[in-house]
Amino acid sequence: MTDKLHVYSVTVSREDDLWVAVVDGIPAGATDVERFEELPEAVRDLISTLLDVEPGSFWIDWHYRQGSHDLTDLIEHLREWEDLAERAARNRDASRRATVESMHSAGLSYREIADVIGISYQRVGQLLSGPGTGVPVPDHREISIVLAKWIRQFRNTVIHGSALDGQPTPFEGVLIALLDSVRRLPPDSRHDLLSTTASVLEDAATDKEFLHSR
Repeated sequence: MTDKLHVYSVTVSREDDLWVAVVDGIPAGATDVERFEELPEAVRDLISTLLDVEPGSFWIDWHYRQGSHDLTDLIEHLREWEDLAERAARNRDASRRATVESMHSAGLSYREIADVIGISYQRVGQLLSGPGTGVPVPDHREISIVLAKWIRQFRNTVIHGSALDGQPTPFEGVLIALLDSVRRLPPDSRHDLLSTTASVLEDAATDKEFLHSR
C-alpha cells in the first residue's frame, strides 16, 4: 500500500428513479443503482475497472446533492450519530448484564435489581438465564477509528462551515459525553480516563494501517 491513497470525489443525486453517482475527473465515470445501499460497491467497482486498480487502493469522498441542496453534512452527521448509537447500545447491554449478574451474586432479589436498573423483574430473569458477557472492553483500534471520524468531521465543520447550525456534530457530542463522564469521576480516575484517551489518539497517529483506513 502506498503512503498516501488517492481520493476520488463522487457526487450522488436522484435521477429518473435511480441513484446516480458521478466520479469527478474520470471520463465515463458514472453509474446508477436502484438502491442507495448499493452505491459503495458499484462506485468502487466502477473506479477499479476504469483505472485498472485494486478496489481497496483508494478512498471515496462522497457528496450528496439534489438540485441546489447540498445534503452531504446532514447525511454524514446522521450516519455518525447512528454509528455512535449502535456502539453505545452494545456497550450498554453488556454493562447492564454485568451489573445485574453482580447484584444477583451480592444477594439482591430480582425485584430489587429491577428497581435499581429500571427494567422489569422478568427482564432481570431473562438476563440472568442467558450467557454472560462481562463488562465490555472496547478495542483500542475501534476507538481510534471512531474518534478519527469525529475529528475529521469537526475539522470539516470548522473549515467549511456546517449545514447543521445550532446542532452538535458527532464529535462535539462525544466530547460532551466524555467530559461529563470525567466530571463524575474522582480526580485520580479523571486523570486516568483522559490519559487513556490521549494515549489512544497518539497510537492512532503512528499507526500506518489505521491512518490509511477509511
